[in-house]
Amino acid sequence: MAVKFLHTFLFSTVSSLVIGAIFYVLSINRSAISQAYTVTDTNLGTVFVFLLAMLIGLSLWPRILEKRTTH
Repeated sequence: MAVKFLHTFLFSTVSSLVIGAIFYVLSINRSAISQAYTVTDTNLGTVFVFLLAMLIGLSLWPRILEKRTTH
């Protein structure tokens, strides 16, 4: 039974947003301590982490959802 793309995309998007938010909060705290990181570094790093988490999520969530629906 194939998992619907909409469910996979939804779970991947939500998990990517959570991971991106965690990265953003941690990087804001880091940039407050050190002047080596600028706001642009933080924002672009957050976008990069979001896209990476989205790609990984789109490859992992179908397997997880497939196991969950079969058992």
